[in-house]
Amino acid sequence: MPRFFFDIQDGQMIPDDIGTEFPNAHAARDAAIRILPDIAREEMSLGKSRQVAVLMRDETGQALFAASLILSAEWLIDTA
Repeated sequence: MPRFFFDIQDGQMIPDDIGTEFPNAHAARDAAIRILPDIAREEMSLGKSRQVAVLMRDETGQALFAASLILSAEWLIDTA
C-alpha cells in the first residue's frame, strides 16, 4: 500500500516523517480531513479562535492535497 504523509500547520509546521499507509490517495484525503477537527479542539480556551491546516504528500514528497479549518468558540452569556 502507498504511504502518505500529513504535515500539520498549527502555528508552526509539524512535518510528518513517518507517514501512514492507505489503499489510495482518496482514503488518505478522507483521513486528512477527519483529523482537522480533533487538532483544532485541542487546547481550545474561552473565546479562542484556532486555524489548523494539513498538507498531504506522497512517498516522493509531492504535495497532493491541502485542507484547513478555522474553529472559533466563545460564550455568549456570563457562565460564572
